[in-house]
Amino acid sequence: MDCLQLPIPPLPQFVTVGHSVWRPGNQHFERSFPMYDLLLVVKGTIYITEDQVPYTIGAGDLLLLEPGRTHVGHRPCTEDSEIYWVHFYHPLQAAPIAGQQIPWTSILEPGTDADFLPRRQLMFLPKWANVDPKPLLPILRDMLDIQRKLNLENATRLHGLLVRLLEQLQQLTVQSTKASRSLMLSRKLEAFLARFVKEPFRSESLEEEFHFNPEYLSRCLKKHTGKTPVQYIRHLKVEEAKRLLAASELPVPVVAESIGIEDYNYFIRMFRETAGQTPGDYRRSRQGLS
Repeated sequence: MDCLQLPIPPLPQFVTVGHSVWRPGNQHFERSFPMYDLLLVVKGTIYITEDQVPYTIGAGDLLLLEPGRTHVGHRPCTEDSEIYWVHFYHPLQAAPIAGQQIPWTSILEPGTDADFLPRRQLMFLPKWANVDPKPLLPILRDMLDIQRKLNLENATRLHGLLVRLLEQLQQLTVQSTKASRSLMLSRKLEAFLARFVKEPFRSESLEEEFHFNPEYLSRCLKKHTGKTPVQYIRHLKVEEAKRLLAASELPVPVVAESIGIEDYNYFIRMFRETAGQTPGDYRRSRQGLS
């Protein structure tokens, strides 16, 4: 599946939503504008060309037309064709990416109260795909109903429904790209490695558990999380240490022991390398202490 990668924040901004039935002979006019145009056909077929690339969009097909590109109907409909469309604006440049290349389980650093700006993340949307319209149609119908009765009270909900729609499209993208063996192994590895937050880890245990070469397993995990098994366990340990430091008054050496590290100096080094500050500094920043 071909996808578009959109940097967020900001989230895409709602412009308008529409629904119509195109009759035989109807054909989209030519235009180019600075917005995304999301098309979903639920019955019939329409024919759209975007920058010399022709698309035949049948029932259940979705096409995301991009800002700044010229799109036009390259032939008229031959049957009644029902279509929904949503226009939205996003100020940042999107990038094309193949669905199978999206590292869905890559680990992201969460925001903290020490941040002054939101951290950059990514949204992935299908460029052209056949989807199950059932989870999308109730959202689109709600959007249409609100737009017809738009007022100060319900305007915010309309923008929220756009985000919900795009989130649903991303989930459909996730489901369509989940099937690779490396991704399934990576997910199983992540669950398996979570056992070692408080216990010693032996690389031999990977082969014993999964009956695959440990190097192959390590490559699978690295591909989808960006981390080797040892790095992933270290990440889990530090995240658990952060939780304990922020939510309890346990002494730092006890926190280290709670995540299976008896060498206090090693814990300090590991925490500083991963979190960028000492455990004590992290606790003070999270508990609002000077």
